[in-house]
Amino acid sequence: MSSPGGGTDKSAKEVLDEFGQQVHDKVKEEAQKRSNGDLKGLLTSATLSGGEVASSNDPCNSDYTTHFDASGERNPCGNTNVDRFPDKEGAQCDKKKIKDSDSNGGACAPYRRLSLCKKNMEKIPTSTTKHDLLLDVCMAAKFEGESLKGEHPKYKLKYSDSQICTVLARSFADIGDIVRGKDLYLGNKKKNQTKTEREKLEDNLRKIFGNIYEGLDGKIKSNYNDAPDYYQLREDWWTANRHTVWKAMTCSNELKDNRYFRQTCSDTHGSSVANHYCRCNGDQPGNDKANTDPPTYFDYVPQYLRWFEEWAEDFCRKKKKYVDIVKTYCRGKYQGEERYCSRNGFDCEKTKRAIGRLRMGKGCTDCFFACYPYVDWIDNQRKQFEKQKQKYDEEIKKYTNGAVGNGTGRSRKTRAARGSNVNGYEKIFYEKLKEQNYGTVGEFLGLLNNEKACKNVQDTEGGKINFKNVKSSSAGASGTNDIKNGTFYRSEYCQPCPDCGVRKTNGNQWEKKNDDQCNIKLYKPKGDATPTDNTILKSGENHDDIKEKIEQFCKTQNGTGGVANGSGSKSDSQKLYQKWKCYQFEELTKDVQEGVEDDDDGEYDKEVKGAGGLCILKNDQRNEENKGKSQNEPEQFQKTFYDFFYYWVAHMLKDSI
Repeated sequence: MSSPGGGTDKSAKEVLDEFGQQVHDKVKEEAQKRSNGDLKGLLTSATLSGGEVASSNDPCNSDYTTHFDASGERNPCGNTNVDRFPDKEGAQCDKKKIKDSDSNGGACAPYRRLSLCKKNMEKIPTSTTKHDLLLDVCMAAKFEGESLKGEHPKYKLKYSDSQICTVLARSFADIGDIVRGKDLYLGNKKKNQTKTEREKLEDNLRKIFGNIYEGLDGKIKSNYNDAPDYYQLREDWWTANRHTVWKAMTCSNELKDNRYFRQTCSDTHGSSVANHYCRCNGDQPGNDKANTDPPTYFDYVPQYLRWFEEWAEDFCRKKKKYVDIVKTYCRGKYQGEERYCSRNGFDCEKTKRAIGRLRMGKGCTDCFFACYPYVDWIDNQRKQFEKQKQKYDEEIKKYTNGAVGNGTGRSRKTRAARGSNVNGYEKIFYEKLKEQNYGTVGEFLGLLNNEKACKNVQDTEGGKINFKNVKSSSAGASGTNDIKNGTFYRSEYCQPCPDCGVRKTNGNQWEKKNDDQCNIKLYKPKGDATPTDNTILKSGENHDDIKEKIEQFCKTQNGTGGVANGSGSKSDSQKLYQKWKCYQFEELTKDVQEGVEDDDDGEYDKEVKGAGGLCILKNDQRNEENKGKSQNEPEQFQKTFYDFFYYWVAHMLKDSI
């Protein structure tokens, strides 16, 4: 058992499953007393289509496709192919789709849950018995297991620490929550529908358990007087039948060499690991051992906590992958040479940002294209983290103090209480958390740090993981660009160039140049030079910024001619577009400063001449109004024709992806 007070090196996954096992043992004993074994279903007593009965109690022997039209409308997974382990799609945190969530906090359903194979359960007849219900739940579990097992190898190639038994255990627990009326994911409403498919399934399950209730012996029936939801009955039915559902989930022979992550199996020698088929005690498809308990106890861990742990593991895996990508494209070799690129796509060996000389080269647009999606992704992840973090204290209070929500009104209490049995497994679990000094969110976040995937994030320039020390921030992306906030730090690789650029030391390490190395000779137009104006709409930092700027720009065109022709204010122009003035090389002269030498003047001269000239942008941020804030801002920015064109193309491509 883990040490109280968070003094453990165990991961959140291990501690949650360990506490879940303790809760299960308590719940199972009480359920047996209430039901006297009368809730256990038998597949051989279930009625198949055409009035037949199943020939075996082994769920792996049932021909669901033949007997239940599993290839048609009752296919648990539907008839469309869904990527169960996508890299782009992530968790669903929309408060309209997650029960008991609001703008302040809530759970985030993992993508795996969004496509859970359960469609057959939406069409179960309300006259269903405990045996028939078991058959349909096993059908969903079997198809879910096959769906996950089939696609997991591709995922494991990218994330080698992912274990299929753990993935199956998470979906197994979600199926258990659906059966028990605890599931937080509401899903989408179809067109012209007043309820989601998930809500209609819940209505159906209430009727099914009402029918099961009516079939109970009178004495046993008196233990389940909690109509119309029948939460206690549903919880006890799941406890009595979970071992059969787990068998259905682990039917594949391809699971032979897969093991559960924790020692949970009870045998003659004490605790042991489920070494094969994700099952305990030698149980396997085709050699079924009756009443063998599953190795997992995630189904006795509150769904919100399970999802939070799963979210953290997924975040850490993807962060490591993203950091490796930006490191490769921002610092990796280009045509055999080391490079130091900025997130803007500039070559930091030649760029001197403090005086406005912006240089591209060495394939630094690779860094630009790598950093922009990463910065958007990690900012969204920070918001999801904050949302889930805020819910923790509320959940602890709801189940251990008898308080629901934040006391903001009766309607909130009613909404939060709906779908919960205050005497169910969640209450026991949260009480155990509190007893073991995990009553505050900080201690729980410390457990998330111990996830193997999070410990594998070792790149200090990419930002190490410490969920416990994350500083809350509502100021845009500030929470992702604080080097002290390493968990959601966008990395050192996705930063602008240092003010005066960088150079390689004798030890072959990068170092920032000193301020006195910014004193270089820039170009300026000759007195009689006539510029070619190039006005471009500003792209913005984030993925959707260009859409917003185009909409604002178009609004300025209505009746006024818009800012593009000069009728807008300076503040408008600075926000929406940039007005570059471009000059042929013959129209330029060096802005000579007495006694100032530059270490790469000759190379820069060749580049400007070779490109045919350069473009200059006056820095509107450097004005009297912003003088105090912008004293380190350059008066202007300069780019060669080539760099100006490449930069524009790169942003156009970024905005269109």
